[in-house]
Formats: sequence, structure tokens, C-alpha cells
Amino acid sequence: MKHAVHCGSLESERYWREEDLAALPSVPDAKALAIVQAMDELLFVFCGSGDILLTRHGMDKAQYDYLQSLNYSFKTNMNPLTLGVEAPGTAQNALNAMNVFELLGRLNPGQEPDRLIPEGAWLEPFAVLPGTHEAVKRYKLQPALPDEQTVRKVNTKTYSAAMRDRLLLPNIAVVVHSAEELLQSGQALLEKGAFLIKDEYGVSGKGNQLVDTERILRRIAGYLESSRNQDKRIKFVLEPLLDRETDFSCQFHIDPEGRISILSVQQLVNHGFAFGESHSPEPALLERLDREDYWEIMHSIGRELYADGYFGDVCVDSMLLRDGSLAPLVEINARKSMSLIKHNVDRQLKQEGMHTCLLQVPLATMGEVHYAELLGRLEREGILFSLGAGEGVIPLASGTLQPPDPSRSAGSTKGKLYAALAYRDEDSKHRLTRKLDESLLRSGYTILR
Repeated sequence: MKHAVHCGSLESERYWREEDLAALPSVPDAKALAIVQAMDELLFVFCGSGDILLTRHGMDKAQYDYLQSLNYSFKTNMNPLTLGVEAPGTAQNALNAMNVFELLGRLNPGQEPDRLIPEGAWLEPFAVLPGTHEAVKRYKLQPALPDEQTVRKVNTKTYSAAMRDRLLLPNIAVVVHSAEELLQSGQALLEKGAFLIKDEYGVSGKGNQLVDTERILRRIAGYLESSRNQDKRIKFVLEPLLDRETDFSCQFHIDPEGRISILSVQQLVNHGFAFGESHSPEPALLERLDREDYWEIMHSIGRELYADGYFGDVCVDSMLLRDGSLAPLVEINARKSMSLIKHNVDRQLKQEGMHTCLLQVPLATMGEVHYAELLGRLEREGILFSLGAGEGVIPLASGTLQPPDPSRSAGSTKGKLYAALAYRDEDSKHRLTRKLDESLLRSGYTILR
């Protein structure tokens, strides 16, 4: 039996972006990047027995031992994947700019991945990125992966917008290619209300700019015409701001022969445009999707993606609107997703009458906090999930709580706890959430939500 190697950089869109593409105004956030880079630990949920998980910074041994107690049986690196660059500066910035596959491709022979990866193993990436195919060749992995340029194309916002036309779905999108087009189309949209400017590779609350006044519109147009965007291509999708009632997503898989398997639907609680929580869908939502041929639309999207050369994991974002209508295709994400991670937690638990949700808790701390101490506190409080307890908190990553950030100065360190809750009813969920917050505060964290 061949084992699989699981790894990836979860902010995939960052690495798909072409250098000559203009971006919306934003403030670089090294602390946020450090958290995202440590999120690759969450990919343990995809590991079968004997599989290998490679993470950029290595997993805390306390977390590894805890996951083994839940019958996750995988191998992983405990030490960071580094090129020997220790000091902050230009070299460190170049290292941070690499995704995990580019990093793997430059490691010296004999480093830990060489000892962990068996020849002929299957690669299971979070997404196909620059350097993925080169890593396949170097480590002699099985290469059942789509072409990188195809993956770039099908993950753009313009591709999602064009897919609505291909499937004869209502399409509210307007694509603009210049600051002048942005102004003209934006002013027309403002006459009816606020709208969004979507970056080609925007994701997770970044790359979506809400415009509700002409002043904001003109400021963005001016930014795109400024010297910092000289010779850059302008390509954005404009869409009226939808009055959403429920966010949800569908996860499906396209195999290399084009067969499509619907895996799950997950309801989402978003904070603004960013991920907040993922939980199992209410029966009323599933009944609604049955009535409106939602599953056939998902299969149609899958067939079109395959016709364009893509196969692998897909997550389609959808909405129910307050006027009662369904928006089946908001965006296509041709990769794994947070909701697929949630689905795989469900598959592992398989407990009758148990509900699960995946959540994130933004944190800050002024000093060093030891992850093993937090696990111990959760256990003493009686809320750390175990196979015997049946319900509780399942921490999904250790490195995201206090990620290594060479650029940080003295002061607070930002992090996030990613966790799954297993609970029997809403009262149990509220109790677990409250006691989790108390445990984090007693462990030295400040909760930022």
C-alpha cells in the first residue's frame, strides 16, 4: 500500500498571483502571514494510517502525541523546514516569500523530508502551486496533478464570473480592465447601492473592497493610476453587495478520469468577508438545495472544470439571500478548504448524535506560552476532547497560537487557535466555548474577537 505525503501553503492565492497584476490598496501584515504559514498543521485531518505530513515550522510534540491518542497515525517533521537562514533581513524575506513546495525544492539532500518521504508516495497538496511539480520530480512522488497554469486560471474571480454565463446562471458581475472602466462601472453600480471590488486572487477577507461612496471609488481609482501601479495590468470583478442571509459551501472532488463526488455542504459564519466558523448544515438548507437542483449545478461546475483541464478538490461558495433567492455560485476555489478540513474531522469522529463545528479564536500574548501547558489546562478543565469523553475541544494546530515571526519586535505576539468542537446540543456548545475562553485567558492569552 502506497502512503501519501500531505503538505501545502494555505494562502494559495498569494502564490498564484502574477507579478504584473495590479492589487487593491492594502497594508502588509507579517504577523498574519506567520499565522497562515503555520496553518499547514491542519492538514493532518487528511492523513491516513502511515501517511506523512510535512509542515513548514514543525509540529509541537505535545500536539503530535495528543493527535496520536485520537487514533491519527501519521509521521511528521518536528523541526522547521529551513535553508539555514537565521537572521532577519533580505534572505529571511526571500525565505518567507517561498511556498512550501519551493522550499522543499531547495532543501539540502539528507534533510528531514528525505528521511520521511518514501519513494513512489502520492502527493496530496492543499493546492497546486509554483514548485509543486518540481517537488514531485525531486522526491519521486506520484504526479496525478493538474497543470499549474490551469490551476491559476480556474481560481481567478473572472473565471468564476464567466462560469455563471456558461451555466446560464444569473450573473451580476462586471469585469473592468482600467481605472477609467472602474470609475464608470462603479458609478453606475453606486446608483443602486454598495458594491464589491474583487481582486482576481482575493481570499479570506483580503482582496474584497467594499465601495459605498463615490469618494472611496475615486480613491481606489487614483491608487490604481499612481506610480506604484505603473505598467501593471488592471483586472477586477465588480459585483453589487448581496443581502446575504446564509453563507455555505459545497465540497466535491474530481478524479483524474473526470468522475465527480459530492463530499459535503458546510454552513459558514463569516466575520465580514473572512472565515469565522464552519458547522454542519441544517436540514432545512439541505431540503432547499434538493428542491432547487443545487447538486446538478455543482456537477455541471465540475464537468466544466474538468473540460478546462482541472481535477482535484473543489470548494464552491454559495449564499441564500434575504429575498429568498439562492446564489449557487459565488466563487470557485479549486483546492482544499477550511470546510473540507471540517468535513474530515466529522469523518474521523463518526459519533451518533454528536455535532461538530470548526472555529478560530484570534489571540495575543505578551510573553512566551507553552502549548503543552494549554493542553494540560484544557484536560484539567474537563473540556479537552478524548475518545472516551465523546465531546470537547479538539485543538487542530499548535504553531498558529504563537507562530515564529522573525520581523516581530518587542511587544505582543498575535496568533489564532483553530479548533473543532464536538458537542451534543447548543447548551454543550456554549459551555465548551465559555470554558475554552477561560482556559485561554488563564494560560496568558488575550482574546481579540
